[in-house]
Amino acid sequence: MYIAIGLSTIVVAGAGCTSGGGGPGGGNPSPTPLIPAGIYYVNGGTNPNKVFGLSSAPVAGGGVPSPLPNAPYQATGQNGASGAPYGIAIAGGNILYAVNSNAGSVSWFTINGDNSLTLGSQVSTNGTTPAGICVSPNGKFAAVAETASNEIETFSIGAGGTLTSVNHTTGNGLNAPIDCAFAPDSGAVYVTNSALGGGRSAFAESGAGLLTPIASYPVNPGALQGVAVTSSGVLFAATPGGGGIGEFAVAAGDALLSQGFTATAAGPYGVAVAPNGQSVYVATAGANAVDAYHISGFTLSRLAGAPYQTQVSQSQYVAVSSAGNLLVDLSPISLGVTLFAINGDGTLGYAPLNLYGIPNLPGGSAADGVVVR
Repeated sequence: MYIAIGLSTIVVAGAGCTSGGGGPGGGNPSPTPLIPAGIYYVNGGTNPNKVFGLSSAPVAGGGVPSPLPNAPYQATGQNGASGAPYGIAIAGGNILYAVNSNAGSVSWFTINGDNSLTLGSQVSTNGTTPAGICVSPNGKFAAVAETASNEIETFSIGAGGTLTSVNHTTGNGLNAPIDCAFAPDSGAVYVTNSALGGGRSAFAESGAGLLTPIASYPVNPGALQGVAVTSSGVLFAATPGGGGIGEFAVAAGDALLSQGFTATAAGPYGVAVAPNGQSVYVATAGANAVDAYHISGFTLSRLAGAPYQTQVSQSQYVAVSSAGNLLVDLSPISLGVTLFAINGDGTLGYAPLNLYGIPNLPGGSAADGVVVR
């Protein structure tokens, strides 16, 4: 049971309370260790669009996440009202990108020393209804999946995070592309397609941002959502209809080789991997939980206590801090987040108060993207 107090407050549940719908095993994880201090940003999906920045530091002392100085941060009047699934990313530790779906643009911000944001500018996308954005490991390029026009577009990253369009392409199986991830060597970008049976599309990146099709990889059953790649070259893609995540090896020439499929808790959407490459986390909307697995080569084993209940409606987006100690799960229905501490073995623990609102985020917003610094 939980009691909704308000959009910018918290949903309260006892530390020992459990929730149904979590799949095999699961329940509330331990409330220890304490939630670590960290910074997270949410793409609000508002009109005009805003980025909401918060600090988790007060939670360890029994408080609630606090807004960053001068938050929320407006994206120069750009309209993101329909939301941009997976439409937020950090580059180089000090630049943040936010996709404005309705306006067909991407805004960039400088991350200041106090973690507040200063708006730089924005660039229009070639295609329509941009969604997911990803940044290459070498920090030279960003790619945007443009859903309605069935395109993937690359941008070069310049001084101060400035984006310049380099290439856009259709074809190669692109069918309502929604999210993307680069290969560890930055030599390819992988795109998940959200149309039924859309599968994955892989493109070689020339080193100058130009894209050449490698192959398309069908998926059956269902359509795809989130995608993530470990630094050692293991790709995970979630299929809500298929009820799990596909595993692929990034092989020679950045082609993908299927390594199997793992059934998860119901309705997998967002995917995130730990920085050390030893754990993968999946936001499962049907179970209202975060499922979690240890990675050993291409074999996955469910972590103790998983899936971890969030007691929110539709747990869809998930992100992990660069330090690998904080996980943030976002619910676009509940308009709030669950904060998890990541233990050394990859298992999760969270505070007894397990849903934190996003101050000043209006009802009806489409908060469809989260990133942790």
